[in-house]
Amino acid sequence: MIQVLISGLFLGSVYALLAVGLSLAFGIMGVLNLAHGSLAVLAAILYKKALFLYPFSPWTFCALTTPIFLGFGFLLHLIIVAPFRNLSLSSSLVASLIASLGLALILEDLFVWWQGWEPISTHVTFTTFNVWGIKIPGLRAILLGMAALTIGLSTLFLKKTDPGRSMRALAQDKEAASLYGIDPDFTSMGALGLATILAGIAGIFYSSLYPLGPREGLDLTLKALFIVVAGGMGNLRGPAVAGLILGFI
Repeated sequence: MIQVLISGLFLGSVYALLAVGLSLAFGIMGVLNLAHGSLAVLAAILYKKALFLYPFSPWTFCALTTPIFLGFGFLLHLIIVAPFRNLSLSSSLVASLIASLGLALILEDLFVWWQGWEPISTHVTFTTFNVWGIKIPGLRAILLGMAALTIGLSTLFLKKTDPGRSMRALAQDKEAASLYGIDPDFTSMGALGLATILAGIAGIFYSSLYPLGPREGLDLTLKALFIVVAGGMGNLRGPAVAGLILGFI
């Protein structure tokens, strides 16, 4: 039983990482990005391809691809946010949902064409520790710590840095933030870039633990959306806790 709970903790940490990024994008921009899980699958595919060239550890590859996924986030902003910036909140939400769903379906077809139907698995051999008769895979333990560190750093970024405070101000009152000199477009682009980085890290970690199908992007998005709704829209702590609970279940 304890072994099962430990496995749930590892899986839940990845779910939490995925949900935190989705919650961040919604809380700051009011955008539900249905391509969020597809970006996680993209990161898993890139990691699998990279392993043919060099045996990167998951955390090393996350560090190397962070600028790439930041750029993907900026590009995503141009596709699902910028074209609808002048619409009302409800209209822009619906428009971004449709645009991101279309993007997710396109990405899924591209993944099948590029990767085939073979599940994406990037497991790296690592030492297993035996603590009081409980087997703890070293890789999963490290990924758990990395997921917790990533969520913690994201929270500190939002609370302690000027760009993070700008994002929080934009989430509270867009008009007032603009009057105080905050650029809404640049700030929301940065928020979506950060959310995309978190999606990429979650995809790399997930594929290191479990096989990931090329068409599982929307499935991951729905799980993340469930976690965000259960944990509370627009905050990071609630989805992180709800993600762990889902992993245990």
